[in-house]
Amino acid sequence: MPRRSARRESLEALPAVGRETDCELCLRPVARYTVHHLVPRAKGGNHGPKAVMCPTCHRQVHALFSEATLAKELNSIPLLQANPRVRQYLDWVRKQDGGAILRVRRANQRG
Repeated sequence: MPRRSARRESLEALPAVGRETDCELCLRPVARYTVHHLVPRAKGGNHGPKAVMCPTCHRQVHALFSEATLAKELNSIPLLQANPRVRQYLDWVRKQDGGAILRVRRANQRG
């Protein structure tokens, strides 16, 4: 059986244990979620604070920002929610069905 990379495993959806939970970023109720390290593990956040996010929000955050930016400038949910690029995304995603896993595109210029 092929071994999965650590990066892939960190983004893999975890079971919601029979109940919906809210994504801490978009606040939509979701049945599947991922755990996001607020300071990326590659930048020393292995044992730091984490947030529960829907897979779409988790992928979008990593598509918009580099790990260095996430570690230094956007290392909490309130800081992420206050960022103009994230706010624009949140305005859109909050209108979408919480059960849908939506396509995410990498930004041309990651911050």
